Amino acid sequence: MATQATYYLDAPSLSSATVIYSDVNLTTVAADGFYSDGTIVREQSSGVLLPQNACPSCATPCGGTIAASGNQGIYYVETDLGTDTGAVIVTFDPYSVPDGVLATFNSISYNGLSSPVYGWLQGSAGLPTYIGATSADCGIVAGSPYTLNEFEYNGTIFASLGTTTSVSVASGQMQLTVGGPGSCVMVIPKTSASPSILSLEFIGPCAGTAFDLSVSCPTTLTEFQSTSVFASDTLACAATINQSYYVAHVNGSAGVLGLYDLVFSDPNGEFKLSAGYYKTVDAGANDWFQVDANGVIIAFGTCGAGSYSYTVGFGGSSEDACLPVSTGVVTGDEAIFCNSTQFDGAIFAAAATGTYYVSNGGYFMEVSVTNGNTVATVTGPCNPCTPSYAISGCGVSDSSAAGACSDAVTNPKVLYSDCPSGSLAVGCGLYWDAALTSPVLQLFVFAEANWDMSGGGIIDAYSSVQC
Repeated sequence: MATQATYYLDAPSLSSATVIYSDVNLTTVAADGFYSDGTIVREQSSGVLLPQNACPSCATPCGGTIAASGNQGIYYVETDLGTDTGAVIVTFDPYSVPDGVLATFNSISYNGLSSPVYGWLQGSAGLPTYIGATSADCGIVAGSPYTLNEFEYNGTIFASLGTTTSVSVASGQMQLTVGGPGSCVMVIPKTSASPSILSLEFIGPCAGTAFDLSVSCPTTLTEFQSTSVFASDTLACAATINQSYYVAHVNGSAGVLGLYDLVFSDPNGEFKLSAGYYKTVDAGANDWFQVDANGVIIAFGTCGAGSYSYTVGFGGSSEDACLPVSTGVVTGDEAIFCNSTQFDGAIFAAAATGTYYVSNGGYFMEVSVTNGNTVATVTGPCNPCTPSYAISGCGVSDSSAAGACSDAVTNPKVLYSDCPSGSLAVGCGLYWDAALTSPVLQLFVFAEANWDMSGGGIIDAYSSVQC
């Protein structure tokens, strides 16, 4: 039977503590056992606190949806998944303002999601992955570390815990995209009746954060028929369909696989399909699909047709194509989007004659379009959908900040950055080209201000000497 008593922690809260003591001076370690603050429970074993669990009565039942908005902070959600087994589908939409995402179940961390617009997004292993729009980045990495208020969902609202914690963010955690990533999907396998508590953590380092969240109860994934994996679409097309696999839909729907869907060899979503090509009868008008190393469908095609189907973004600029402003289904002449030399689709015939851009899977290419003609010819290289911003009146030098100032006056240059004009800071990149493929290698740059550079195109510091 539980008893109440006063104990002392080596941290502001039970969730962040490492040891429980029985005296205020923190010299006498409390007896081994289970300790709770009414919200979480932790076991102390051999004088060390083990990972926390939510009190069963405090966790939010699975199957619901949460819409949240607020200020900077860390938002915790404990979800009770019950005793059923199956795949747990977590759907998270950060809108534009970036948030960090981390799920923990059965002592395993999950931080990878599939975006309906950009595909797989995953940062450094074991750490929160930050997703959202690049344009809404408040300088997350440059501003790290943060001291953030902690909030926990109580079934109705995110209530303040009255505590803070320090959060550091490294560049490897950032998976920002040109536009909002949409309702991203994470699959967590639950293969036994217990444990039942899924811990979710959402970190908002920028002001004005908002997100939608839903957590399904464990269920068997949708089954579909396919061949085993092959190294090419040609080999897959020649094979016999004799396998049963399972899918968590991202863009697909019942009976039809979709781009960026997550595919598995088991109904619980524990084992991702191997990278390669598969033939199926469950992809609509397509005959085969391609899977990447993350178990994500990245391409479709038809057998023996010599053409490959893509859903592309289309626009008069790379930014419009990458957002995308409009979309259409086209066929390319290669199985890999970036290797295609031409595309065929009604979206091109409806456009005025001129130069346009198409995007797929986070990459874009320039194409030439003739009004009334469904065929568009590729006229430019394949580049990542990373926004670039032109900065004029710049100067560079290998010797000094003063030399960069002089160069800006005598030989002004246009440089490009992945940070907006007026927002340059430590961590931003500077490049010679709009595609951001040729970094500025000089050690000193004047671009709106004087900067000391890394030698690889990244701003290291605000120069002590300014023009």
